[in-house]
Amino acid sequence: MENDSRQMLKVNFLTHNWLAHKINNESFKNFSPLIKGLTIDLGCGSSPYKADILKSADQYIGVDWENSLHFNKNIDIAADLTQPFPFENSFADTALAFQTMEHIPEPNFFLSECMRILKPEGRLILTVPFMWHVHEAPHDYFRFTRHGLKHLLAKNKFMDIKIKETTGFWQMWILKFNYQTVRYAWGPFKLILIPIWFIGQVFAPLLDKIHKAPQETASYIAIARKPPCP
Repeated sequence: MENDSRQMLKVNFLTHNWLAHKINNESFKNFSPLIKGLTIDLGCGSSPYKADILKSADQYIGVDWENSLHFNKNIDIAADLTQPFPFENSFADTALAFQTMEHIPEPNFFLSECMRILKPEGRLILTVPFMWHVHEAPHDYFRFTRHGLKHLLAKNKFMDIKIKETTGFWQMWILKFNYQTVRYAWGPFKLILIPIWFIGQVFAPLLDKIHKAPQETASYIAIARKPPCP
């Protein structure tokens, strides 16, 4: 159990972004019971959740683009996710895409491929950023609202669509503040910033519970199902 927990994103309380890792880990724990069967992790990077995915999945396949900044040579399949996925129709029980779709220039095509490779009643689980900085440029193309996500998923015939914000305003704001100030964290000034980062990341979740402002979220989780056979 201890080894499995270390597979998740490491939370180091001396860093500027441990709250982001904590949010991602907690989000994963919330939807992990929905993962089952043959599971494909699209844009898997270093596969930080592989061990935990295999607690409920029968088989794990990690897929990533070999030119990605997070590419891991030990992944199962190297593939360009802007092209047809290297899987047969109705192949997988679960498809995962964690912070992947913003890097796809044609997200509608990506979702159509997710629909194609899923078995009837198979489930798609994805996370996407909303109010977040540009990353992995120039391959960062979109930010999604809950309404845009619902539109794209419905357009590709997904059903039982559920979308949830991962943060409110305060967690989003403190993370943006921390990512902005980390560029100045050198020498003795870093010793001043570390407690500021820590305090902000501790209190921001509490403020979000008091003042709910989901329209300012850092990211979204979307869960949807492929329809059963007609």
